[in-house]
Amino acid sequence: MRHDLKLPRLYKTLLMLALVFGPFYWLAFTEDGQRRTDLALMFLLGKPELNAALDSFTSALSEGQIRETFPKLVFQCADGANPFGDRLCAAEIGAFNGLPASSVTLFLVGDGLRAVKVSYRRIYHPLVRDWVEGRVGGVDDARASEEGEETGDGVATWTVPDGLLIMRDGELAREDDPALFWLSGAALARQAAARAPDQAPLN
Repeated sequence: MRHDLKLPRLYKTLLMLALVFGPFYWLAFTEDGQRRTDLALMFLLGKPELNAALDSFTSALSEGQIRETFPKLVFQCADGANPFGDRLCAAEIGAFNGLPASSVTLFLVGDGLRAVKVSYRRIYHPLVRDWVEGRVGGVDDARASEEGEETGDGVATWTVPDGLLIMRDGELAREDDPALFWLSGAALARQAAARAPDQAPLN
């Protein structure tokens, strides 16, 4: 007995729609698909990647060493006082450790690295936090609470060998900057000294 293996026209139409729309839906509407689409777009635009273990950075690193380690980054630098030093260098990037990002900024004292800011797309804030916690573990709850009471804003901090990793805690408000900071122990000491009230010399 011969079986009719011809597919009905409606079934074939639905099958073609599934084959075409399925990947599009994954790329456009799922978190992983959107991330991969953004990364591909950054690659096509020629934006370099920054694959860096910020948790292992130290103030012993120099601007020259950073440039040598990440030769594809095109830094624009300027001298002048800033919250963490007297010089800063910024470069556009397309990704930070596999997550779409926009820029990295180095804060220096002379040639010495004191802090790093990595700016990323707002929608990837939870994934950046997951990356940090995967590297260094849970947030420093006591310090986060202290910072929150002091500033009125939720701040998540993680202690690393030289300093802290810092980012906003929870969902970002519209005015919040989606960024991950590494602050060296030297930068934290500089800030503490700047906040300390002037003391009159003892006679």
